[in-house]
Amino acid sequence: MKQLLLHVNALIFLFLASPLLVCAQQDSAAIPPDSATMANMSLEQLLKLKESGISSQLESVLNSKMDVASKKALSLRKSPSVVTLITKEEIEKSGARDLIDVLRLVPGIDFAVDVQGNVSIGMRGNWAEEGKVLLLLDGQEMNELMYSSQQFGNHFDVSQIKRIEIIRGPGSAIYGGFAEYGVISIITKDGEDLKGVSATASYGQSARALGYRDVSLSIGNKMKDFSYSVAGFFGQANRSDNIYTDLAGNSYSMIGNSSLDPFNINIGIKFKGLSFRGIYDNFQTTTRDNYGTPTSQAYPNNFLSELAELKYDIKLNDKITLTPLVSYKNQKPWNYTGTALPQDSAYTLYNRTATQYRGSLTILYDITNRINVVAGTEVYQNNAIISLPDPQLFSNGTNTMHYTNSAAFAQVLFRYHIASLTLGARYDNNSVYGSSFVPRLGIMKKIETWNFKFLYSNSFRAPGIENINLSIDGNIKPEYTRVIEFEVGKEITPNMFCTVNVFDITTKNPIIYYVDTVASSTGNYEGYKNFPEQGTRGAEFDYRIKDSWGYLDLNYAYYTTAGKTVVPAYQAPGDNSMTLGFAANKLNFSVSYNATQNLSITPTVSWIGQRYGYVYYGMGLPYVKEFSPTTLANIFIQYHKGNLKAGIGCYNMFNADYEFIQPYNGSHAPLPSMSREYEIRLTYTLNFKR
Repeated sequence: MKQLLLHVNALIFLFLASPLLVCAQQDSAAIPPDSATMANMSLEQLLKLKESGISSQLESVLNSKMDVASKKALSLRKSPSVVTLITKEEIEKSGARDLIDVLRLVPGIDFAVDVQGNVSIGMRGNWAEEGKVLLLLDGQEMNELMYSSQQFGNHFDVSQIKRIEIIRGPGSAIYGGFAEYGVISIITKDGEDLKGVSATASYGQSARALGYRDVSLSIGNKMKDFSYSVAGFFGQANRSDNIYTDLAGNSYSMIGNSSLDPFNINIGIKFKGLSFRGIYDNFQTTTRDNYGTPTSQAYPNNFLSELAELKYDIKLNDKITLTPLVSYKNQKPWNYTGTALPQDSAYTLYNRTATQYRGSLTILYDITNRINVVAGTEVYQNNAIISLPDPQLFSNGTNTMHYTNSAAFAQVLFRYHIASLTLGARYDNNSVYGSSFVPRLGIMKKIETWNFKFLYSNSFRAPGIENINLSIDGNIKPEYTRVIEFEVGKEITPNMFCTVNVFDITTKNPIIYYVDTVASSTGNYEGYKNFPEQGTRGAEFDYRIKDSWGYLDLNYAYYTTAGKTVVPAYQAPGDNSMTLGFAANKLNFSVSYNATQNLSITPTVSWIGQRYGYVYYGMGLPYVKEFSPTTLANIFIQYHKGNLKAGIGCYNMFNADYEFIQPYNGSHAPLPSMSREYEIRLTYTLNFKR
C-alpha cells in the first residue's frame, strides 16, 4: 500500500505541476529554434521566420521535414503516415540510457523477451521482433538477415543521435518486407552538426550491480562541399540485477550472466551529391536463460554486422534527382562457436554468416509545385553459409542457401487546396517464395488549426533465411497486413498540439514458430508455418506543449483483439481482448523544465497496465499470471555551461518489479529488468576553429 501511495502521489504531483509550469511561462518570449531544427526547415519557412518573427518552439518541430514516410521531405502534419519525431533535445534532457528508454515513451511501442536473453519490440499489441519493424541507422537496415530480428538494450549510442523518425504503421510500400508494422529511422549527427570533437561518458549503478558504463567519441566537420563524421561507441552493461526463474522453478542471478557489451563504429563521408556510409556493429551478449531452461553458466550470444553503402544524388535539373545506390551487408547473428558443458547440451553451436548485395535506382521528380513522383527499382541477393564448428546443414542438404529479390515501387503526391493525396505501391518478386504486391493510399487535409489523415496501407513481411530453412512444410509464404488509420490533429495554441488516431490491423498468413506437441513419426513437427490470421485495433492520443520554459508530452495507447482473429500462441488465456506480454493500456508522461538557462529537470513516467504471461506455478507446472499495472518513473537533471554538459539521474525510482514477458506461448518465463539505478553522464564538446 505504501508503494502504491508513492506511485499515486508522484503522478499527481507531475500532472499538477505541468500546468503550473505552463502558466508561469505563458507570457515569456519564445526562444529561437535550435540550429538542428532550423537546418530541417525549408527556405519558405525560414523566410516566414524573418518576416513575422521567430515561430513558436512547437511549430518549429511540427514544421521539421521528415522523409521516413514518403522519401519526400514533408512536415509531420503532411506526412502520409502516423509519425513521431524524437529530437536530440528530448533524448539528451531525458537522460535516456538506450533505445528502450527512448522508444518506450512512444505511443504503441513496448518491449518483450524472445529467447536467449534477447529483448525486442512490439507494435500496437503485436509481437514484431522478426522482420515486422524495420530498424534503420543512418539509412542502413540493422535487422539481421537470418531471422530478421532486432536487439535492444545498450546496443546503440543515444548520445550520437540527432533525431529519430518513426512510422507507427506500415512502411512496406516504400521499404519492402521488414517494414510491415512500423519503421524506426535513427539519424546520427553528421559533420555539419559536429564541427569538432564530442566525447560522452556514462555510468549507471544499482544497489547490487553495475548497470552500465559506456563511452562515446565523435569527430566531424564540414568544409565547403566536403563533410565527414566518425563515431565510436563501446561499453558494458548488465541486463538485470534480479533473479530469473524458469517455468520449472530453476533460478539464477542475472548479475554477470546477462551482459550487453556494444562496440560500434559509424563512418559517414559526403562530397556534393556523393555519400558513403560504413558501420561496424559488434554487439556481444551473454545468456543463461537459453530457450527458457537455464544453463549452468553464461554463454556468449553475439551479433556482428558489417555494412557499407555508396550512393550518388544526381540533380539532372531543378526538378529531377536520380539516385543510384549500392550496398553490402555481412552479418553473424546469434553466434556461438565454443563448447558447452555436457549438462548444457541444449545450448547449441550457431555459426552462420549471411550476406546481402543490393543495388537500387530511385528518381525524385517534382513535376509541378503540387505534384511529386518518387519511383525506383532495386534488386538484392541474400546468401547464407554454415561454417564449422556448426555441424548442421540447411534443409536443402547443403551448407549454403541463396535467393534473389527484385522490386519496383512508385508513389505520387498530389497537393491541392481541397486535400493532399498520396498514391503508392510496391511489387516484389522473390526466387523462393514468389511475388508480393502492396498498395497504399493517404489523404491529408489541413483546415486552419486542424489537420486530418485517412490512411489505407497494405504491407508484407518477407520470410527470412531461417524462416525458409525451418519451414515445416517447405512452403513458407510472406504474410500480408492491411492497416486502416484515421488521425485528427489540433493546434490548440502556437505552443500546444494534440493528435488522436484510431487503427485497425489485420495480418493474413502470419509466420509463426510452431511446435506440434503431437509429433508425427514422419516429417517435421517443429519450425515455421503460416497461420490463418492475427490482428488488433485501437487508438492513440498524444498531447504536446513546447515553449521557452521546456516541454511536456502526455500520450496514451490502447489496443484490443476483440472482434479479431488471434493466433492461439499469442492470445492471453482467459482474456479475449489481449495478447500475451503487452498491456492493452499504456500511459506515458514526460516534462522537461528549464529551471535556469543552464539547468533542466526532466521526470518521465510510464504507466503500463495489466499484462499476461506464463510463470512458474510450483510442482513443475507453469500457469498464466495476470501482472498488475506497473509504474516506471525516472528523473534526470542536466547542467550545461560552455562546452560541458553534466547530468545525474535515477531510473525506476520506485524500484518496480518490472519484467519483460514472452509475448507468445514459447516456454520462456518473464525476464527481469534492472532495479533502481543511479546514473551520471558527462559530455564535452571541442569545436574546431572556423
